[in-house]
Amino acid sequence: MADYVWHHRHQFRDATVLEVGAGTSLPSLVLAKSIDPIRLILSDIPSILPVVKGCLEKNQLNHIWVQALEWGSMGTDKSIDRLVEQIEITWDTKLDYILGSDTFYEPSQFEHLLVLVSYVIQRHNPNCIFLTTYQERSPKRSIQRLLDKWNLQCRMVPKHFFDFDENKYIMDHPLSEVKVNAGTLSSVFLLAISGKSCTHSVIFD
Repeated sequence: MADYVWHHRHQFRDATVLEVGAGTSLPSLVLAKSIDPIRLILSDIPSILPVVKGCLEKNQLNHIWVQALEWGSMGTDKSIDRLVEQIEITWDTKLDYILGSDTFYEPSQFEHLLVLVSYVIQRHNPNCIFLTTYQERSPKRSIQRLLDKWNLQCRMVPKHFFDFDENKYIMDHPLSEVKVNAGTLSSVFLLAISGKSCTHSVIFD
């Protein structure tokens, strides 16, 4: 994900971006350091927010909006409907992108996450795009049924589109900084999830 946002950082200029399940927040850190102006909201469950804030502090990015967000909930101070309302009031704008790194990890949370994404697209901005890395951990797992249920569509972003070099991350490569198994890396994909009426095609231009 961080490779993608760096390679296409200029498409995020003057955009409003929400990172879900932010954790160490690497994609948002890349954007915050490389693009101005940009409006960023980093979100995660309450217990992980100290990690998010710590990463921002270490990078001297104390001005970024950090928000507790619970996937699938509505009508609470930690729900997506309240957050988009705050965004509209505070910035007089709408979310252009949602970012997520390995967000489809726990199957019980798949639908909760897509409910959040669907709400943003159906009720807030029909051209918002959810960019997420997805690892195929089992051939029995699929999000297609949930995409259909929530009126969403999915497209895989080819790795060559952002010059992704797998050799940097493979265990036996001498220049690798982050060591991973080659088989694991080959099962990871970048997905662009959008509404079926989305007219935003910039990520494939």
